[in-house]
Amino acid sequence: MPSSSEEFKIAIITTSVLMFFLLAFILFLFLVFQMRKRKAQATLEKEILAAQIEIQEQTFKNVSQEIHDNVGQVLSLARLNLNAILGIGSSDQASLPKIESASELIGKAISDLRNLSRSMLGDKVTETGLQVAIENELKVLQNTGQYKTQLDISGPSFRLDKQKEMMVFRMVQEAINNCIKYAKAKNILIKLMNNEEKYAVSVHDDGIGFDVELLQSKETGIGLKNMQNRAELIQGVFSIKSAPGKGTTIEIILVK
Repeated sequence: MPSSSEEFKIAIITTSVLMFFLLAFILFLFLVFQMRKRKAQATLEKEILAAQIEIQEQTFKNVSQEIHDNVGQVLSLARLNLNAILGIGSSDQASLPKIESASELIGKAISDLRNLSRSMLGDKVTETGLQVAIENELKVLQNTGQYKTQLDISGPSFRLDKQKEMMVFRMVQEAINNCIKYAKAKNILIKLMNNEEKYAVSVHDDGIGFDVELLQSKETGIGLKNMQNRAELIQGVFSIKSAPGKGTTIEIILVK
């Protein structure tokens, strides 16, 4: 028969073992709770991002429709009136070159607005495909006379699903917008690469570049964060390489 001292030791050991398992169980429950909390938070963030993107696309669509239905029509009417004046002729011959110039400028404005409307309308992007949509974006830049653009394509022709193409196109637009607003670039190169393992899009400029680690501009940071969020939403990988005086390269990779 065990002595009271032995019984006390057994009680202490038993209590200690029970306490250990109880603490382990509590820790397990806590970890499960944290994992579910993070998963729920990640899901909520994705749903919020998806809703924001949907609202943004609807806004783009509304603005595109407004440009087509109203602004474009007004400019077309103004050009018709100028052409009518040219057709009738004028006693003031010195005014004719100015009228012709105004007509040409309005024609260019109409063309630029149509291109802008097309690039804002997501349905057109998914209809024509990502490659054609990017080509149109570069044409708009080239026509300004301020940039030299180039599109390099390697690998067989490839179409992403509609949502992914729209997301990648918006990221390319954001990258081009950063080139225009911040990079002070003269040359913009976009590469589309497709092989058995991945599909990649990169946007490179020869601008002033920046230190990625020291990026502090809130406005610029938001644009880059938007690209990062879009890439995550379509299970893509987003990366940016830059250095002062060495330009910037933004890449989006989709693993097959």
